[in-house]
Formats: sequence, structure tokens, C-alpha cells
Amino acid sequence: MGLWASLRKRRVFQFLGGYIAAGFLALEGVDQMVGYGILPVLAYQLVLIVYLFGIAGTAILAWFHGEKGAQKPPPLEIWLQTGLVVLGLAVCVKVYRDYQATARTGLEAASAAGLDAQRVAVLYFDDLSPDGELAYLADGLTEALIDQLAQVRALDVISRNGVAAYRGGDVPRDSIGRALDAGSLIDGSVEQRGDRLRVTVRLVDGVSGADFQRQSFEVPAGDVLAVRDSAAADVARFLRERLGEEVRLRERRASTASPEAWGFVQRAERFRKDGEELVAEDDIEGAFAAFDRADSILQVAEVVDPGWVEPVVLRGQIAYRRGRLDFENWGEWAEVAFGHANRALQLTSNDGEALELKGTLEYATWLFERPADTDEANRLLEQAKTDLESATRFDPTLASAFSTLSHLYYQVEDNPSVVLAARRAYEEDAYLEFADAILWRLFNASLDLEQLSQAERWCEEGANRFPDNYRFASCQLMLLVTPVQDPDVERAWELAAQIDSLSPARWSEYEHVDGLMFVGGVLARAGLADSARAVLARAHEMVTTEVDPDQSLLGHEAYMLTLLGDLDGAVALMRQYAAAHPGHFESATGVSWWWRELMSHPDFQDLVQQGER
Repeated sequence: MGLWASLRKRRVFQFLGGYIAAGFLALEGVDQMVGYGILPVLAYQLVLIVYLFGIAGTAILAWFHGEKGAQKPPPLEIWLQTGLVVLGLAVCVKVYRDYQATARTGLEAASAAGLDAQRVAVLYFDDLSPDGELAYLADGLTEALIDQLAQVRALDVISRNGVAAYRGGDVPRDSIGRALDAGSLIDGSVEQRGDRLRVTVRLVDGVSGADFQRQSFEVPAGDVLAVRDSAAADVARFLRERLGEEVRLRERRASTASPEAWGFVQRAERFRKDGEELVAEDDIEGAFAAFDRADSILQVAEVVDPGWVEPVVLRGQIAYRRGRLDFENWGEWAEVAFGHANRALQLTSNDGEALELKGTLEYATWLFERPADTDEANRLLEQAKTDLESATRFDPTLASAFSTLSHLYYQVEDNPSVVLAARRAYEEDAYLEFADAILWRLFNASLDLEQLSQAERWCEEGANRFPDNYRFASCQLMLLVTPVQDPDVERAWELAAQIDSLSPARWSEYEHVDGLMFVGGVLARAGLADSARAVLARAHEMVTTEVDPDQSLLGHEAYMLTLLGDLDGAVALMRQYAAAHPGHFESATGVSWWWRELMSHPDFQDLVQQGER
């Protein structure tokens, strides 16, 4: 009799079919209990091992008893079943020990890998609905968690901008952990089952990408605030258990008690993001259509909850964004945005984001449509400064407000405040949209303050994060003419070539000439005076009003001449520079360390005194 006939005669397939069906139902039950947090993830793993070994045990049982029925088991069956039990127990013990070891050493492993478990990244939740209709809710849950966790002093939470790059992607979670330097990841999913929403939240180890804990819950589909609050409670519990300390989440500012209003705002946010994606694709018309839909939905949210400030602020932010994109009509959009900002402040006078919106609008108006009357312009700038500073006091996590403040301080040559504000912006959100500009500002302000080691730090960080940005090749070249670095001539020429290859077309001529001047300075520091003079002379001949309309290169050339010891030539250039920049010597800030070699020169002293008068 053949093997196939023997298997059928001994009813092996019937035994296996019944066992597999019953075991599958048991596994589903355990999976549900793990999902709801009744059992740990380990329980499912152990039951699965028993189930798989049971398939072999059932086949053996059928082979020896499927045809003949109940009888005393032969020695071979006893040995086979005993071997399976021993092997299955050994596998279970190993899995259990590995699980315990992972749980016990997870924090140490993160530390060894340079990842801090208290640095947390909340990844955008997955929308598991078939037509993507819950995308707004998945995003809303994610951003609510980020906002709430950001209020916990013990945690270093990656911002929305930081995790946005990984939305909807298939990047391995351990790769995300390393990319964001996050030892703890939170991810999850949202799906609809009938008239209920099912949400699953997971705590993931940033080193290995392995799940530590998982929790699922269901709520009525209309109760989206319950979804948000349940997810936050689970994450707080996960982090308490992982970090061994209390994690209390604070409600987001001026929250609403209306699930409908909250849902409308999340839908509007989704359209706003769609609009930004279209802007990145240079589809401004499509972006404005998406912004229109977002604004219309926010109007409905205002009606549903008239006392909630968030939809009003969002409408103002959208109007401001449209004004920046539609610059010919900036004044009209600014008026709309100002109206929303003022309405928001009437609802909540100490709302940080509303104050930031108002201050940003005031500063943008000062930049783009500065009043002709000097006193009025100064009042506008001072009001912008006051509102932005108030915004950061009420909400110290507003990285964008600190960023705008640092730019504002630059206008009044307050370099210490530039550094402080830019540093706070970067600390609060290293993934801010304009992080490259903030790092550049930090470099320049530190350089002007003669904080050369800090300037090196910010330049290096910028070069690592933004290797294709010409500014960070430029800062490396600039550092070569300072005492903090040795004058490496070969490196200087390499950086000048890099600047030429990376500079945008509209700045290419200016950056080329500027790069030549700094190479000349490096040559001067290296003792190659004749080469330095030749390079500086070549650069000087290339300067025209088209290349350098505000004559800022005069100051750079003057400093390079001080490195050559040509103080008379440097003072002559600084006289031209002061005429083009009459406010340069109005304060001590203007007479910086760059001109230390000139301070003993009588003509330079006269120039400074004229500027201070």
C-alpha cells in the first residue's frame, strides 16, 4: 500500500483538519486578548509555538491510532511524542528568556546604541480603511499625541516635522529610530468595523524595531475624542512602564469638548497638508483649492464650537500662507489673517499660537510693506517683537515663533538675542521647516560674537544635515580665516569649488567672488602673501553693482587685507562700506572682533566716531 493510501486509511488528513481549525480559533482568541491588553505579546508567541508543534503531534497520533482506534501506544510513538514535547518546551523556554532579556535590557541596548529611550518619536498612524476616509483621524491622533507628549518635561519628543517624512512609508522601524535618534517609537493604526472605530497603539523599541507593548480598543465611530483620549492614556501607561517614571499628559491648549468640531479641524488639517504637498509640486492653483476647502471646513468647526480658538488660528495661518504665495495680493491676505488673529485673541488673550500669528503678520508687514513714516515703522517692529516674545512665554514650545524672533533680532543687530532665540527654535524643533536657515543664523551670530567653537559646531551640524546647501560649504571656508582653524589652502580651494557647484543661479556670481576673497584670506594666513594679493585682486575686479548691489563684499575684502597687514587698504574699503551701511558703527556691536587689527589705526578710529555720532 502506498504512502498516500496509508495516510487516507489512517485518517491523518481528517485529524489534521480538525486540529488546524480548532487551533486557529484558539489563536484568534489569544490574539484578541493580546490586542486588548489582557495578555502580553509573549502569550501569543508561546501559544503559536504550542500550536505548530501540535500539528506534528496530531499527525503522529493519527498515524498510530487513526485506523485502529484506541489502543496502547507503541514505544516508537511514545519516543516521538516525548521528543516533540521536550523540543517544544525548549523552544518555549528560549522564547520566554529572549523576551525577558529584551525587556530587561532594552534601555541598556538603546543607551549602548546611542539612543535615548526618553527621546520619543510618534509615527503617523496608519489608516486601514479601504478608501482612506480615516486619514484625517489617523493624522489627528498622531498630532494630538505629539502635542501632549511635548508637554512632558522628562521626554524629548520629535516634532511633527521630524516624523512627517516617514508618513505612509515602509521604512523599517529600527531605521527610523536610528535616523531620528529615538529610543522609543509609538505607532498605531485606525480602522472602522461597522459602527465602531478600532485603534491599535504600539510601543516599539527604536534599536531593534521590536514591539514592546500593544493595546487595542474600540469606541463608537462618532466619539473621536474618546479615541484620542484612550490612545493618549495607553501611550502614557506604556511610557511609564518603559521608563519607570510617571508620565502625565496635559490636555492641549484650549481643547474642545465637541467631537464634531475636533473632527472638522482634523479634516481641514488634512486638506491643508494636501495643499502644502501641491505647493511643493509647484501646483499653486491646486494648493489654493485645497486651502479653500480647509478654510470652509474650519468655518463649520467655528459654528459647531464658537468658543474654540484653534479653528480660528488655523484660518489665520492659512491666510498668511496664501499671502506669502500670492505676494501681489499680500495686503489683502494679511488683512484677512489679521482679522482671524484678533478674533482668536478675543477668545483667548494668552493663546501662544494666536500671538505668534499676530506677531508674524506684523513682522512680515514690516519686511514687505514697511510704512514710510520711520516712527510708525519702528512701532510696528516693536509690536511684532512684543507679540512674538509673549507667544514664547505663554507657549515655550513654539519653535517657529523663536525662529521668527531670531530673524527679527538680526534686523536690529542684537546678535546675543539672535543666538538665544535661534538656539531655542532649534532645541524645540530641530526638524523645523527652516532648520537650515536657523543653523546658518546660529553660525553667523556665533561668528560675529567671536564664539568660534560654537560657530564650528553649528557649521558642522549644518553640513551634516544639509550637505547640498551651499551655505554650509561657505561657513567651512569662512572658518578657515579665523584663529579656530589652521589655514588649509587645498581645503579652501575645494570648498570654493563646492560653493560654485551648489550655489543657486541667482547667487552664483556673488558666491563665486565671495569664495575667492576667503581663499585669498586663507592664503594670507598661510604666509603666501603674493598668491593672496593676486587672488584678492582678481576677486576685486569681478565686483560690480549687479554682483554686489548692497556692497557687502567690501567688508569681507577689508578683513582679508587685515590678514595681509594692509591696514591702510582695509580702512579705505571700510570707509566705502560705512558710506553704504551708515548704521554699521552706531553701537558697540558694529565694531566687532573682525576689526581688532584696525582699532589702533587713527583713520579707522575717526570712521568709528563719525558713525557713532
